[in-house]
Amino acid sequence: MATQALYRTWRPARFSDVVGQEAVVTTLKNQAASGRIGHAYLFCGSRGTGKTSSAKIFARAVNCENPQNGEPCGSCATCRALADEKCLDVVEIDAASNNGVDEIRDLRDKIKYPPQQAKYRVYIIDEVHMLSPGAFNALLKTLEEPPGHALFILATTEPQKLPATVLSRCQRYDFHRIAARTIAKRLEEVCRGEGVDVSQEALLSIARTAEGGMRDALSLLDMCLAYGGGSVDEALVREVLGASDRAFLFSFAQALLDGDAAAAVRGVDKLMREGREPQVFARDLTGHLRALLLAQACGGELADLLEVTDEDAQRYAEQAKGVGRERLLWLLDQFLGVESDMKWTSRPRVALEVAAVRACLPEKEPRWDALAARLELLEKRVADGAALGPAMQAAAPQASAQAPDGPARAAAKPARVPEKKAPGPQPERPTDGAQIWERALQEIRKDIKLFAPLHYGRFAGLDGDVAHIEFPKGAEVYRNMLLAAGRAQRVEEALSQAAGRPVKADFVMEAEKKKASGAQQALSAVFDAFGRENVQVVDE
Repeated sequence: MATQALYRTWRPARFSDVVGQEAVVTTLKNQAASGRIGHAYLFCGSRGTGKTSSAKIFARAVNCENPQNGEPCGSCATCRALADEKCLDVVEIDAASNNGVDEIRDLRDKIKYPPQQAKYRVYIIDEVHMLSPGAFNALLKTLEEPPGHALFILATTEPQKLPATVLSRCQRYDFHRIAARTIAKRLEEVCRGEGVDVSQEALLSIARTAEGGMRDALSLLDMCLAYGGGSVDEALVREVLGASDRAFLFSFAQALLDGDAAAAVRGVDKLMREGREPQVFARDLTGHLRALLLAQACGGELADLLEVTDEDAQRYAEQAKGVGRERLLWLLDQFLGVESDMKWTSRPRVALEVAAVRACLPEKEPRWDALAARLELLEKRVADGAALGPAMQAAAPQASAQAPDGPARAAAKPARVPEKKAPGPQPERPTDGAQIWERALQEIRKDIKLFAPLHYGRFAGLDGDVAHIEFPKGAEVYRNMLLAAGRAQRVEEALSQAAGRPVKADFVMEAEKKKASGAQQALSAVFDAFGRENVQVVDE
């Protein structure tokens, strides 16, 4: 006889064997124990979470001759017949292949007959959302008022496709995705029962890959056991799944965070030489970047959220310290997109390399959502004393003029710490607007996140205690950046310090100024024609 798959061999036979669905299991057990049995149930949930298994257990529990606290005894004649699938009173229907009106009419005609051996005639309809509209209509009346000996259990992965008339006639139970640690614990029991040696790290890798489905996890374990010949470790699991080890993910992610395109491309080459799948790697990398984002947002809860060890959570937290949240969001957006695009391209390697290079060079991106990443990378390079490339010089010409010309010059001329000087006579405060602006810029240049958007504007003069900074058409996003997060206040502080008196900053678009100027000229013409005393200006 051929060997059965693990998910069939280890299919739960009792409610106590179902893991990760405690609320549903407890309710069904209590109903079976008390005899308060409904006539129609709807089991919803993603694949491999125990819907069909629970339906079969419930069918045995309500028909068992000697139930034990809602559990089937497993030894009576009815339980043995149901276990051997020799009882005609429990009928399983695959709605994917029996979805027409004729099949449901046949069911409606046969349901009138009483059970032959059991107490209830149970109909388990799997993938019930596949029934046609006509089949649902044929089922409605029977589902609402079935014979006293009939029991319906509907199972589906897509409850939103069911008509409201069907949903209202059923008791609904939602089966949730199973936690990775819970799956790993169940896999450990299976391995002990099979007499095989599997490491805890390998079980956790399989459990995380299964994404909450116990059946998927058992199928993956079956594959690994067949490949490993009775002994499975984490390296073997990665080999079978085509996944990358965690150390490689950390090094590749660091190359992206540092903006090192050459190292990222070398990483892709290594990946391909080892025979890894680019799409699988893109999925693993997005998971890694997500972990870094959660490390910044959640801190101490990271180990529980990602279901990893405390040591791995600490590694994620350490790598996340050196990068801003905007940069992580930008990287996630890049690789989530390429993971989807790889499904349609004939050159997945090229798609992955393009995404890696693009993620390392946000200054090449014209999109506005790359701006924060560009500023962050520019600040990091300036802080590290590295050279600014031509693209960066174009993005921030005045900032690059302050930076060293190249790596050699940066090494030869390290940043100097200004020496403290004895207090002397204070320099005279400038009164000319241009001088005040230049002196304020010297202070503003120290904050690259403030200077980078400001240099897109133009100093348009000082009107009393108000400094006017104009932005050309298309640069509104930079003006908005200055108006947000208190940056305008820091500009005003620099202007006030340079002028020796409070100075306000007025950020205006050139188009707005021209419009205001045109309106003022028109008003002056009216005053000249009719006399100022004869004109009343009303602001509506």
